[in-house]
Order: sequence, then C-alpha cells, then structure tokens
Amino acid sequence: MIDKTKISAVIRYTLPEIDYHINALENVTRLRIYGLESMDFMKPYEKLLKDMKKIRTDLLNKYDDAVADNNKSVEPIIGEYCNDEGV
Repeated sequence: MIDKTKISAVIRYTLPEIDYHINALENVTRLRIYGLESMDFMKPYEKLLKDMKKIRTDLLNKYDDAVADNNKSVEPIIGEYCNDEGV
C-alpha cells in the first residue's frame, strides 16, 4: 500500500500563472450559495488560496534577493514551498 502522506511533486509555475490561480480561488471563496448553511466544503479552497499567496510572496522575495545580489547567478529562480504537513 502506498503511503499517500509521503507522495510529493514539483510543480513549476510562472508568476502570472500563480496570479491566475489566486484570482480564481478568491472568486470561488467569495461564492455563497442560497439556502446552504454550512460552507465547510470551502475549507480546502481557502487553504489552497492561503498556500498560493505564500508561494507568490516567497517567489517574489527570492526574486528580490537575486536582484539585490546583482544577478550574480544565471540559474532560474526556483522557490521552495512546504505545506503544514511537511510535504
């Protein structure tokens, strides 16, 4: 049996792609359905939105650090992110 908590993936995003995801998630989390009292199904989307905003901030900080170093490195800027579960 595969331990799903140990599965990880590297996903490459450009900054505009991250912004598109954030925009879509913000629109979804603003959605309110008439007659539905519990919005528990939104929690994963809210968590993903929070994670995507953190990824965006980390990527911009990494970019700012690279610019501050006068672009000494010619390697692409790759941000690293780990969620609360350590994955």
